[in-house]
Parts: sequence; C-alpha cells; structure tokens
Amino acid sequence: MPEPEIAKFYPKYEPPGRILAICAGDQAGGPKKDVGQGQLTRNLGLNGDADALKRVLWLLAEEDYLSLKAQNPVLAYGATGENLVVSLSLASLAPGRRLRSGDALIELGAREGPRLFRSKVVLDGIITVGDQIYAE
Repeated sequence: MPEPEIAKFYPKYEPPGRILAICAGDQAGGPKKDVGQGQLTRNLGLNGDADALKRVLWLLAEEDYLSLKAQNPVLAYGATGENLVVSLSLASLAPGRRLRSGDALIELGAREGPRLFRSKVVLDGIITVGDQIYAE
C-alpha cells in the first residue's frame, strides 16, 4: 500500500528514513568523524565513541544538518558532536519514542540545544550508513 494510504488510516505513521552518517570521536562532546558503520550497545551508545562512557547517543535530523550547512558550506557530518544523522523529522517525535534500525533500538531523548537529541540505546545492533530507520 502506498505511504499516503497508510498515513490516512494510521495518522501516527512516520515513513522510514535513512541513516546518513555514523560518527565517533575520542573526545566527549567534541567533533566526530563519519565511520560508516558501528555497533550500538545497550545502556552505552556507539562503540568507539567517547560519549558512550556517558551512556549517550546524540542524534541530528538531516533538516537541521542542512540548515547548519547552509550557514557553513564546509561543515562535515559529526562536526557538531552528533553520533547519527538521520533523514527523519526528529522534532515531530515525542521524547521516549523509539527508533529502530535493524536489530538496534534507540529511545529518543529530549532536545538539547537547538538541534541535538540526547538519546539512548535500548537494544544492541550493528548499523550502517544507508540503513533504514523508523519510529515505532
């Protein structure tokens, strides 16, 4: 069934998005580099990222990234400290809403600052750039 038909019968339906970047860094809260693939670990975050020690996974919506990039054309994924850039409208989702990509399950947290969402990993899984991600 096409997405518009689904949306008519299920008003809370959000079409799936994609993971556009997976970023890790060795400094908590600092800039990160796109690593292309990663292991999400329950109650930690992205393996290999310093923010996992704080049990945090930072999400950034594509629309917010593009807004920042319009102001700074050389801005790379990870520059604002995000772990995941996703093509979902995160601002339209309530804190506590869960996002699934493959086996991984993420609980969306509150927005911190103007653009980043502080989130946590609920179920382990390996994610790769290009994977689908959707709200449950």
